[in-house]
Amino acid sequence: MSAMNLVLSEIRFRFVNFFLCLLVIALAAALFVSGPTLISGYAEDTNRHLAALQDEADKLEAEAAKLEAQTAEMKRETEQVLAQMDRETRRIMRDMGVNLRIVHQDTNMGDLYTDFVAVDFPEDYVHRLAEAERIELIVHVVATLQERLKWNNRTVLLVGTLPVLTQSQLNEEKPHMVKNVEKGTVLVGHELGFGLNEGDQIDINGHSLTIARIMREYGTLQDVQLVTHLEDAQAILNKPGRINQILALNCKCRGDRISLIREELEGILPDTRVTEHLTQAEAREQQRDVVEAARAAELARAEANWKRIQENHARQLASNQRQTESRQRQAQTMTRLVALTTPVVVLVGALFVGLMTWLNVRERRAEIGVLRSLGKGGPSIASLFLGKAVLMGLLGGIAGCVAGYLLTPVLGSRAMQIGVELFQAHPLLLLGTILGAPLVTMMASYLPTLSAISQDPAIVLMDH
Repeated sequence: MSAMNLVLSEIRFRFVNFFLCLLVIALAAALFVSGPTLISGYAEDTNRHLAALQDEADKLEAEAAKLEAQTAEMKRETEQVLAQMDRETRRIMRDMGVNLRIVHQDTNMGDLYTDFVAVDFPEDYVHRLAEAERIELIVHVVATLQERLKWNNRTVLLVGTLPVLTQSQLNEEKPHMVKNVEKGTVLVGHELGFGLNEGDQIDINGHSLTIARIMREYGTLQDVQLVTHLEDAQAILNKPGRINQILALNCKCRGDRISLIREELEGILPDTRVTEHLTQAEAREQQRDVVEAARAAELARAEANWKRIQENHARQLASNQRQTESRQRQAQTMTRLVALTTPVVVLVGALFVGLMTWLNVRERRAEIGVLRSLGKGGPSIASLFLGKAVLMGLLGGIAGCVAGYLLTPVLGSRAMQIGVELFQAHPLLLLGTILGAPLVTMMASYLPTLSAISQDPAIVLMDH
């Protein structure tokens, strides 16, 4: 009988022994295939996931850069719009007119308010005020000489003006808010202009002046004014080089404005007094405060919006980083687990095959003795046990490869929620498992086989 027939007969006679060994080898082979396949699939999915996170991070970076640019542009536009609003507000507030009145200290304010009568003083006062270096709270200074008189059988108010730029305005190159009246011309109030036209000549106390403009209706004292150049008014009233008021605009300062202004004037015009048109000054300040508050609010909203964008971006990046670290830890854990369990299972399988082969040798001592007595040499005896081991290893390796190849994608996708296509065993891994399994079983069966061929047949047959 050939060695192969003896091996097949042995398998049929001791099928349970063969089946258990085959099962252990198949399990070891399946694990040997599935472990690296699971790790490879999870690593590929991790790489894809990390690539997706990187793409997302790149998109977030691009979006953040875009939003940053948009926010910066919005802030610039907001600044421009608010700056324009501020300029418009300043212009509107400026056009409300002067709100400071400087008169001689001997002026009776009751006479001034009711009859427009004020003590005059030298015109030089206005130039001293304008040229003073330490005057910072007063701008748009206007030298004024006004007096009530009769004209065309009507009581009118003659007002001579001379706008003067302060030193601070000259330094900042700011224009005066009050337009100068050309010499020899007059601005006629709305109530006085009926029947008159621009360019007409009118006579005021023997002085001929050309109407430069008929002023629009204000509904105030301006409607009965004749406004001329200061020198023309001084000539008409016969008060050369004299004025009786200095009108001005105070700066935007908080607190007790008038006290601060009086402190500045004390050393320059000590024999004057200053009063403030409180309602006008407060309206100007409040309006400018509203614009500044609007500017601050808009810029704060833009800044808060950008801060929220940065915080969301940071949270998303932190989340991506946590996911990346979690994936890497899981991959490391799986690698260590497979690296630990696979050798253990292979070793246990080898020990099990070796043990079963050793038991088989003990049970077949008599058969081995008979074969040796019939002239079978050591190689023939060894071929019986090693042939069975090779056959077990080959069949177990094939079965394990098939099981690992078919079951790993199903189990891996369900356990890890990953696509089945990622868990495809590499052909070289399958080939190595099929070729390696018989080699391991041969090595496991080597010592028991060596024990079988080293027995003395005479002693064995005597024992039986």
